[in-house]
Amino acid sequence: MASRAVVLEQTGQHAVAASRRNIGLDVLRATAISMVFLAHGVGLEGKPFVGEFGTGVDLFFVLSGFLIGRIYFRSSRKDAATHFSLLGFWRARWWRTLPPYLVALAVYAAVRATVAPQQAPLDWHYLFFLQNYFGVPAFGPSWSLCVEEHFYLLLPLLAYAVERTLGREAFRWTLPVAFFVPLALRILTLSATGALPPFWFWMSHLHCEGMVEGLWLAYLFVERRQQFDRLKPVALALLPLIPLLLIVLPVWKRSPQVNVFVFTLLAVGYAAWLRVLYDLRWTPAGALGRFAYKAIQGLALCAYSIYLTHTTFDQPIRMALGEHMARGAARTGLILAATLGIGVVFYFLVERTSIQTRDRMLGHGR
Repeated sequence: MASRAVVLEQTGQHAVAASRRNIGLDVLRATAISMVFLAHGVGLEGKPFVGEFGTGVDLFFVLSGFLIGRIYFRSSRKDAATHFSLLGFWRARWWRTLPPYLVALAVYAAVRATVAPQQAPLDWHYLFFLQNYFGVPAFGPSWSLCVEEHFYLLLPLLAYAVERTLGREAFRWTLPVAFFVPLALRILTLSATGALPPFWFWMSHLHCEGMVEGLWLAYLFVERRQQFDRLKPVALALLPLIPLLLIVLPVWKRSPQVNVFVFTLLAVGYAAWLRVLYDLRWTPAGALGRFAYKAIQGLALCAYSIYLTHTTFDQPIRMALGEHMARGAARTGLILAATLGIGVVFYFLVERTSIQTRDRMLGHGR
């Protein structure tokens, strides 16, 4: 009976945790990983509307800024239950992200050594999240993880400096100003040199406005909830911005002068999605509705693992199929299903284990 009580208690805890998940944020996570997954797995570049599905990364940036921002602003309040610890903040973040990332690097190296020698080798800078500046010949999606890790490192340091020198209220205007810093740097670089660096969109200082926009929303959510609520009509008006960009960008031969503004517009558009969908309330009715609800939650839960693994296994699976299966929708569907399944397995074997270990060692989930 005692063991059964433990099982019931754990089940109850999982149910409570599941009920606390915001379905709107899960919809955004599932949308972001689906966009990136399809962009990489199907080769959509240049195709109308779907050609810019790779911008799902920018949606991830807004989400990450919002989620990590809520953690920071809540834990650093003067009335917080525990005293804010800079090292504790980093420890909780890196324990969440680094173990799966390092395992994914090891998996990539193993796949390359055994079945995919044509894939580029990993360099030392992958261990320090510097590949978005030194080049990304291998493990392509990792450039965006560099942007996020740099953000996790600098956020508490810069935020502490702002609070000590200007006060916590200063975030009301410093974050909107900071939002335009990457755009200003792109314009200055273009003006000074006549061109942006190759693969400039990988570089953290030139492509982080989505993170800052999410951070600003997090500040309003924690410190100025009424202002956060008042943003909803504006966000509703901005909802068409992303569909419009997805339609126009794949077919528009853009000049460098126009390109510098694209990521700013994407950050604004995806932030509008976040603000609107945060208030989503969905009680699924019927078997189909419940299935869709669980599928969205599951995809959102496994998003990081899918992102870490999908490009590593795409080419080896294609090579394994070889001439055994003709090219077409069925073959593409099988490849997508296999890479998706590997990501889900990676979540249960690696990512979830890492999260559980962190929570057990730290005494709580962060």
